[in-house]
Amino acid sequence: MSIEDLYTDIILDYAKNKKFKKEIKNAWHEHGKNLSCGDELELYVKLEDGVIKDASYTGHGCIVSQASASIMCESIKGKKLSEAKKIVQNVLNMAQGNEYNEEVVGDIEIFEDISNYPMRVKCFTLSWHTFDTVLKNAEVKKDD
Repeated sequence: MSIEDLYTDIILDYAKNKKFKKEIKNAWHEHGKNLSCGDELELYVKLEDGVIKDASYTGHGCIVSQASASIMCESIKGKKLSEAKKIVQNVLNMAQGNEYNEEVVGDIEIFEDISNYPMRVKCFTLSWHTFDTVLKNAEVKKDD
């Protein structure tokens, strides 16, 4: 696989898609930054009764980080928190080249070869690590 193959039409479409690029009022909010390249995002997640009612992001970065944030929002919307945790863990495993459940990852598998590009793994996982922080904060809040 060449670096050009990484930028498939599907990934480019996700990067350009503005559907999930917006602020959501009264939502969980986390900031994520990739110190190695400068990609930044603000992630908004609206939770209701343990279900992700809506998700979105704002920010700037490379095509990989923007496409990853977009497909992540699409993938987690409507999921229970427990389902979202499984998706995050499997996606992070996939990005690191480890075993993962293809059924849980679903369409995100188009990024399967990202593990072959270590410089891009941080770009790809920025939104996922930021979302993982939202999930952890939601758990702490639930336990209060």
